[in-house]
Amino acid sequence: KKTGRQMVLWNGSCQVHEIFSAEKITRLKVRYPNAKVIAHPECEDIVLRMADFIGSTTALLKYTINDKGKEYIVATETGILHQMEKNSPEKTFIPAPPNNACACNDCPHMKLNTLEKLYLCMKYEEPEILMNGQLIEAARKPIDKMMEISARFGL
Repeated sequence: KKTGRQMVLWNGSCQVHEIFSAEKITRLKVRYPNAKVIAHPECEDIVLRMADFIGSTTALLKYTINDKGKEYIVATETGILHQMEKNSPEKTFIPAPPNNACACNDCPHMKLNTLEKLYLCMKYEEPEILMNGQLIEAARKPIDKMMEISARFGL
Protein backbone atom coordinates (compact mmCIF):
# COMPACT_ATOMS: atom_id res chain seq x y z
CA LYS A 1 0.00 0.00 0.00
CA LYS A 2 3.04 2.30 0.29
CA THR A 3 5.11 2.91 -2.81
CA GLY A 4 7.67 5.43 -1.62
CA ARG A 5 6.58 7.71 -4.47
CA GLN A 6 4.37 10.78 -4.51
CA MET A 7 1.01 9.78 -5.94
CA VAL A 8 -2.00 11.81 -7.04
CA LEU A 9 -5.05 9.86 -5.90
CA TRP A 10 -8.77 10.38 -6.29
CA ASN A 11 -11.61 9.29 -4.08
CA GLY A 12 -12.35 6.03 -5.85
CA SER A 13 -12.30 2.35 -5.15
CA CYS A 14 -13.07 -1.08 -6.52
CA GLN A 15 -16.40 -2.34 -5.23
CA VAL A 16 -15.34 -5.96 -5.67
CA HIS A 17 -12.29 -5.76 -3.44
CA GLU A 18 -14.02 -3.75 -0.71
CA ILE A 19 -16.75 -6.22 0.14
CA PHE A 20 -14.99 -9.36 1.32
CA SER A 21 -15.90 -10.44 4.83
CA ALA A 22 -12.94 -11.26 7.07
CA GLU A 23 -15.33 -13.02 9.45
CA LYS A 24 -16.69 -15.27 6.70
CA ILE A 25 -13.18 -15.97 5.39
CA THR A 26 -12.23 -17.05 8.92
CA ARG A 27 -15.18 -19.46 8.94
CA LEU A 28 -14.03 -20.87 5.59
CA LYS A 29 -10.52 -21.33 7.01
CA VAL A 30 -12.03 -23.43 9.82
CA ARG A 31 -13.94 -25.48 7.25
CA TYR A 32 -10.91 -25.76 4.94
CA PRO A 33 -7.90 -25.64 7.30
CA ASN A 34 -5.38 -26.41 4.54
CA ALA A 35 -6.71 -23.71 2.20
CA LYS A 36 -4.45 -20.78 1.47
CA VAL A 37 -6.02 -17.33 1.32
CA ILE A 38 -4.91 -15.41 -1.76
CA ALA A 39 -5.95 -11.79 -2.24
CA HIS A 40 -5.77 -8.91 -4.67
CA PRO A 41 -3.88 -5.91 -3.22
CA GLU A 42 -6.97 -3.69 -3.52
CA CYS A 43 -8.71 -5.71 -0.79
CA GLU A 44 -9.23 -4.14 2.63
CA ASP A 45 -6.27 -4.34 5.03
CA ILE A 46 -8.03 -6.83 7.32
CA VAL A 47 -8.35 -9.28 4.40
CA LEU A 48 -4.75 -8.67 3.26
CA ARG A 49 -3.48 -9.49 6.76
CA MET A 50 -5.22 -12.88 6.48
CA ALA A 51 -3.68 -13.64 3.08
CA ASP A 52 -0.96 -16.20 2.47
CA PHE A 53 -0.26 -14.50 -0.86
CA ILE A 54 -1.13 -11.05 -2.23
CA GLY A 55 -0.84 -10.27 -5.92
CA SER A 56 -2.40 -8.96 -9.10
CA THR A 57 -4.89 -11.17 -10.90
CA THR A 58 -2.08 -12.52 -13.08
CA ALA A 59 0.15 -13.09 -10.05
CA LEU A 60 -2.67 -14.94 -8.23
CA LEU A 61 -3.16 -17.17 -11.26
CA LYS A 62 0.57 -17.96 -11.54
CA TYR A 63 0.79 -18.57 -7.79
CA THR A 64 -1.96 -21.21 -7.90
CA ILE A 65 -0.30 -22.93 -10.85
CA ASN A 66 3.13 -23.13 -9.20
CA ASP A 67 2.17 -23.55 -5.54
CA LYS A 68 1.97 -27.05 -4.05
CA GLY A 69 -1.27 -26.28 -2.16
CA LYS A 70 -4.53 -27.94 -3.17
CA GLU A 71 -7.15 -25.52 -1.79
CA TYR A 72 -7.40 -21.75 -2.13
CA ILE A 73 -9.80 -19.13 -0.80
CA VAL A 74 -9.71 -16.49 -3.53
CA ALA A 75 -10.35 -12.83 -2.61
CA THR A 76 -10.74 -11.15 -5.99
CA GLU A 77 -13.23 -10.96 -8.86
CA THR A 78 -14.76 -14.41 -9.38
CA GLY A 79 -14.15 -14.32 -13.14
CA ILE A 80 -10.59 -15.59 -12.51
CA LEU A 81 -11.84 -18.82 -10.92
CA HIS A 82 -12.62 -20.38 -14.30
CA GLN A 83 -9.04 -19.85 -15.49
CA MET A 84 -7.64 -21.18 -12.20
CA GLU A 85 -9.79 -24.32 -12.47
CA LYS A 86 -8.83 -24.74 -16.13
CA ASN A 87 -5.09 -24.46 -15.36
CA SER A 88 -5.19 -26.58 -12.18
CA PRO A 89 -8.19 -28.94 -12.33
CA GLU A 90 -6.84 -31.00 -9.41
CA LYS A 91 -7.08 -27.99 -7.08
CA THR A 92 -10.09 -26.47 -5.30
CA PHE A 93 -10.84 -22.75 -5.58
CA ILE A 94 -13.29 -21.22 -3.13
CA PRO A 95 -14.51 -17.67 -3.74
CA ALA A 96 -14.08 -15.43 -0.70
CA PRO A 97 -17.56 -14.51 0.52
CA PRO A 98 -18.83 -10.92 0.50
CA ASN A 99 -19.94 -9.18 3.68
CA ASN A 100 -23.55 -9.10 2.47
CA ALA A 101 -25.94 -11.21 0.43
CA CYS A 102 -25.18 -9.67 -2.97
CA ALA A 103 -23.08 -11.13 -5.77
CA CYS A 104 -20.82 -8.08 -5.59
CA ASN A 105 -17.61 -9.99 -6.19
CA ASP A 106 -18.60 -10.05 -9.86
CA CYS A 107 -17.60 -6.69 -11.34
CA PRO A 108 -20.36 -5.33 -13.58
CA HIS A 109 -17.91 -2.91 -15.22
CA MET A 110 -15.40 -5.61 -16.19
CA LYS A 111 -18.25 -7.73 -17.58
CA LEU A 112 -18.94 -4.96 -20.12
CA ASN A 113 -15.64 -5.79 -21.85
CA THR A 114 -16.03 -8.55 -24.41
CA LEU A 115 -13.84 -10.08 -27.11
CA GLU A 116 -16.31 -8.83 -29.72
CA LYS A 117 -16.08 -5.25 -28.44
CA LEU A 118 -12.28 -5.46 -28.35
CA TYR A 119 -12.24 -6.82 -31.91
CA LEU A 120 -14.52 -4.03 -33.18
CA CYS A 121 -12.49 -1.40 -31.34
CA MET A 122 -9.28 -2.61 -32.96
CA LYS A 123 -10.84 -3.13 -36.39
CA TYR A 124 -12.42 0.33 -36.63
CA GLU A 125 -9.99 2.11 -34.29
CA GLU A 126 -12.93 3.53 -32.36
CA PRO A 127 -13.76 5.08 -30.03
CA GLU A 128 -10.98 7.56 -30.72
CA ILE A 129 -9.40 9.28 -27.74
CA LEU A 130 -7.57 12.52 -28.51
CA MET A 131 -4.78 13.76 -26.25
CA ASN A 132 -2.19 16.49 -26.60
CA GLY A 133 1.46 15.52 -27.11
CA GLN A 134 2.56 16.66 -23.66
CA LEU A 135 -0.01 14.42 -21.96
CA ILE A 136 0.95 11.49 -24.19
CA GLU A 137 4.63 11.81 -23.26
CA ALA A 138 3.81 12.18 -19.56
CA ALA A 139 1.57 9.10 -19.70
CA ARG A 140 4.13 7.05 -21.62
CA LYS A 141 6.63 7.05 -18.74
CA PRO A 142 4.55 5.10 -16.19
CA ILE A 143 3.23 2.76 -18.89
CA ASP A 144 6.77 1.98 -20.07
CA LYS A 145 7.81 1.43 -16.44
CA MET A 146 4.88 -0.98 -15.86
CA MET A 147 5.80 -2.90 -19.01
CA GLU A 148 9.44 -3.08 -17.90
CA ILE A 149 8.50 -4.36 -14.43
CA SER A 150 6.06 -6.89 -15.92
CA ALA A 151 8.71 -8.20 -18.31
CA ARG A 152 11.26 -8.47 -15.50
CA PHE A 153 8.87 -10.64 -13.49
CA GLY A 154 7.69 -12.66 -16.48
CA LEU A 155 4.17 -11.24 -16.44
